Amino acid sequence: MKKSVFLLLATLFLPYSLGLAQKKGDADPIQAFKEGCMRTLKTWNDAINSRDEGKLSSTYCKIVRYYQSYLTIEEVDDSHAKFFKKNDYYHQYYDNVKVNFINECQAQLSFDKHVQMEKDKPYKTYHAYMHFLTDYQGGAEIIGESDQTTDTNLEKKHKILEVDNDMTLNDIFCEENVGKKIEASYWDLVENGEKEDGPLANLILISGFPRSYIDGFIVKDYNGKKGTYACGGYAVGSECQAPIIFTYNPTTKEKRIISIADDE
Repeated sequence: MKKSVFLLLATLFLPYSLGLAQKKGDADPIQAFKEGCMRTLKTWNDAINSRDEGKLSSTYCKIVRYYQSYLTIEEVDDSHAKFFKKNDYYHQYYDNVKVNFINECQAQLSFDKHVQMEKDKPYKTYHAYMHFLTDYQGGAEIIGESDQTTDTNLEKKHKILEVDNDMTLNDIFCEENVGKKIEASYWDLVENGEKEDGPLANLILISGFPRSYIDGFIVKDYNGKKGTYACGGYAVGSECQAPIIFTYNPTTKEKRIISIADDE
């Protein structure tokens, strides 16, 4: 776990500093990042239409906020494989792309995604978006993907679990809370430093960043590990933030993080 935290620190802080040094001679680093995002978007679209699962996988980061669920790249790959197996025909195209730079290393691309589930049938349009993280080498990886329709439906379907600084992790990560969403930051839980760290605040702090937060649905038997619960969120550094997965086993009391820096 200590190794994961150290690598995540390096991921969120060192690449930014190195990136600035590398970009001093660049005419327009923001434009270069934008072009990297657009290339990845095109590769993603082409890979879906050609059913090239390997190329499709290469467009994503190791952890992705995928339609409001925090998944590892292996889980994203599995979702795509099941989709292709279920649908003999599928075609899509996109247009009306709008780019919003969150900072020098992150951007959101909003676009209209037109999908056709059956040949010769009308296309259906979704207002979609993706979040990108720069790789500091002229490319960009997808760290978030969803659309407004899915977001609206999930907001209607799922309940928010109210949490506070005094609740135990066993009270939070239990059978009755599976499917509920947690929205909590470290600083909110400790009331901006006025309270001592509680159980959930301590779990968030494993990321190594006090500004990190949980913003995901509770799932059980995560990654095939019976009795292990998980919930996603973001590790927030000085300039960048990256998806992260928090896990907890009520029986063994083991708690850990899964980050984009993990080799597992």
